[in-house]
Amino acid sequence: MTATFEDGEVDKFIQAHVCARCYGELMAVEAEGRKWTVVCRSCEDAWQGATITRRSAVRRGQKALEESAEVKANLADVFPNPHKGKSAEQILKELGL
Repeated sequence: MTATFEDGEVDKFIQAHVCARCYGELMAVEAEGRKWTVVCRSCEDAWQGATITRRSAVRRGQKALEESAEVKANLADVFPNPHKGKSAEQILKELGL
């Protein structure tokens, strides 16, 4: 069941939350009895209005960036660059350009 909000509450909720699926912006949709529900602008109601706080989404994004930098550094050890030490001209020549 999707949560409903009063007029003054829905805007505060939208400012503090994002979609739990894509971290996209939310929008208010009028419901019965002069109440409001929120849905994602992109996913619409794909997750039945599941949301997370903006702060949590930012924290998750920062953690993902840190992890991606670590993975990139570790991949260099596992998959060495075959073009390391070559000039741009040598690489272009190997490509036939």
